Amino acid sequence: MINRELIEVFSEIAREKNVERSELASIMEDLFLYVIEREYGDSSNCSCIVNLDKGEIEIYAEKTIVDEVDDYKVEITLEDAFAKEPDAVDGLKVGDIFVEVVDLRLFGRRLITTAKQFFAQRLRDLERNYIYEDYANRIGDIVIGTVHQVQR
Repeated sequence: MINRELIEVFSEIAREKNVERSELASIMEDLFLYVIEREYGDSSNCSCIVNLDKGEIEIYAEKTIVDEVDDYKVEITLEDAFAKEPDAVDGLKVGDIFVEVVDLRLFGRRLITTAKQFFAQRLRDLERNYIYEDYANRIGDIVIGTVHQVQR
């Protein structure tokens, strides 16, 4: 339920900013991987799938099954894997890869604030890129407009 509401909020903001759906999905995937990187220090073993049509956000972390955990970010014991996903562990043994589903509700207020800032920055970058592309084709043409800000 939280996924659909989250996607609706992001979609509404993107509509206001004229962002295409494919770009929105890409931004959201980058956003969740960035949040995971901020929380756990590394997101190389994680993947994110955003399905805007179904309203689903799925984040997966690949962990190696070990006897004794040295780094909980990339390793998991067989017992812990069984406790998290009893159906998915059948046939797995030490050394295999266990794919854990990351729950979005585990992210705290601090990470949500960071995610908002990341999303806003990516939208500003996209807007800046759209404006640049609009006017890059007009080099040599006379354009009438109002200057709002000059950057040096």
